[in-house]
Amino acid sequence: MPTSNFVETPSLRIHYLQEGKGTPEGDPVIMLHGFPQTSYMWRHQIPLQAAEHAVYAPDTRGYGKTDKPRIRLTRDILARDVIEFMDALGLERAQLVAHDWGGLIAFKAVVDYPDRFSKLALFDTLTSVWINWGIHGYWFKCEPQAEEFYEKHHEAFIRSVFGGEDGGYGGPPYSPWAAVEGSEGSESLSDFDPTKHWTREDVDHYAEAFSDPDCWFHAIEYYRHCLPFHIEREDANAPGGLRFEFLSSPKVAEMWNHPGLLFSHPDYARFMTFAPEDRHKTYPGPTLYVFSPFLVPQAFENGIPPDDYIPSGNPYAESFPRHFPDLRTRGVQSGHFIPEEAPERTNELLTDFLAGRI
Repeated sequence: MPTSNFVETPSLRIHYLQEGKGTPEGDPVIMLHGFPQTSYMWRHQIPLQAAEHAVYAPDTRGYGKTDKPRIRLTRDILARDVIEFMDALGLERAQLVAHDWGGLIAFKAVVDYPDRFSKLALFDTLTSVWINWGIHGYWFKCEPQAEEFYEKHHEAFIRSVFGGEDGGYGGPPYSPWAAVEGSEGSESLSDFDPTKHWTREDVDHYAEAFSDPDCWFHAIEYYRHCLPFHIEREDANAPGGLRFEFLSSPKVAEMWNHPGLLFSHPDYARFMTFAPEDRHKTYPGPTLYVFSPFLVPQAFENGIPPDDYIPSGNPYAESFPRHFPDLRTRGVQSGHFIPEEAPERTNELLTDFLAGRI
């Protein structure tokens, strides 16, 4: 069983789960959770991986039992949190495993500090380009709309996502969390039964963890300021032939509140770049990208894609082979929360990748 621990870094008191000792020659494994979860999301993976590795699963800044200082955030700060966590524990190098928002943090960490990471495994996440059907990325930039929503519906939101309960709130433009035609997940939600994947205990854990207003603050902060949307335009006179047009949060909020909803806005079809400063960066180490139909739907048109399918078809998918020259991929027929919805497949892939068999 993993133990619950705290470590002081120069910036934060970080809570983490830890299990296993590993071998002297083997790098430890660090697991970063996604939104709106905590390190608890790795409960199916930690015990198995701990048989071979020392495993550390921190609550990222603002989540779980980790500190929640109310400051404006950037991806640089979140990546530096990982490095400071490693330094505080005396971990010189690690194998990094991440899902969803943990993956965004992991990407920033490995491209800025590549010598600290020997391998990278990403589960249904992003690198430098946003997906336009992830409409919550636009909604989070609406102030005070997002703040007021979580003040009223923070528990209902969690129990809707993980417990399958009716949230009692509306879809766009009020929130992105109730499906409407054209919105995130609208085609698959009717067939989705979360009770197959999360017990009442699991749902209660996430509901309690997300009940802290400081957690809502950080959830909003991650999306609002750590993902500054830019329109990428070709420009022969710009460095690299590309020019990036920044969209302020009020400008993105105007898109969300567009008459006829976001989907009718002329820029909705665009894939926004949120990390133009990292577009040219690569991580040279072995990288595994595990994806579901939510993020790479085109790969599943004829069933589960073959191993090492190269993502393509839009700027988001094509960011992976661009950033990771040593890329291997696997598709999983599940919802977005792959480690919790498909734990056996996750364990199989993760074990083989960390052992060098993938």
